[in-house]
Amino acid sequence: MPDFKLLGPMEMVDDRGQPHIPVGPKVRQVLALLALNAGKVVDVDLFIRELWSVNEPKDAVKTLQTHIYHLRRILLRMGPAGAQLVATRAPGYLLRADPGRVDALVFPRLVELATGHHRAGDHQAADLVLRKALSMWSGPPLADVPRGAVLGPRATALDEQRLRAVEMHLETRIRLGLHGELIDELRVLVATYPLNENFHTQLITALGRAGRRADAWRAYEGLRALLEAELGVEPAFDIQNLHLTAPMGSHSGKDV
Repeated sequence: MPDFKLLGPMEMVDDRGQPHIPVGPKVRQVLALLALNAGKVVDVDLFIRELWSVNEPKDAVKTLQTHIYHLRRILLRMGPAGAQLVATRAPGYLLRADPGRVDALVFPRLVELATGHHRAGDHQAADLVLRKALSMWSGPPLADVPRGAVLGPRATALDEQRLRAVEMHLETRIRLGLHGELIDELRVLVATYPLNENFHTQLITALGRAGRRADAWRAYEGLRALLEAELGVEPAFDIQNLHLTAPMGSHSGKDV
């Protein structure tokens, strides 16, 4: 049974560890839709909606059958049982794969598990699970797959789940006392996602706990100026208090 990787460039990995990459963009779309619904029948109409959101060809069903044929040929190269992975099941097609072999289906389950640990105060367990979950990513979801009306929203949702997982992982590591190790990473995240107040909050917290109160103040002032310029609003009330109440750490060096 192959592994299906969608959290980055698409890839199928056989039992020997050899990667297999579908060439045709439409075949990649078909495979992505099947993999994201592993073990479930995907309706022909859903394929058509994804492949041809506009300008649906008159022979759309026949063209879809051709893409399924090419996908089966690719799967056959992975072993004799490969051609049986895609089954015809009314009203569409089914990928006979364990959802546990599809990274985009495993990731949300791991995040849910980590959330439970986090809420229970078991931050060490949450950290371990989130490390495993985030290590599954090698790039944007479905990075080399064209995204139509179905895959587009699904990819966006996966990316949003990843960001929430990153936020939770940073919060977990701060609670574990690893704030000093996170400052550089948080500065990059703040620069990459400037309107994400959670990353700003975590940066201010990490700086404060590292004893860098002047830097925490500057980080807050940077956020305040950004929000005023971009959105015409002030930082949330808890952030306004944070840069004043963040605990001092043992660091006695000069702020940089």
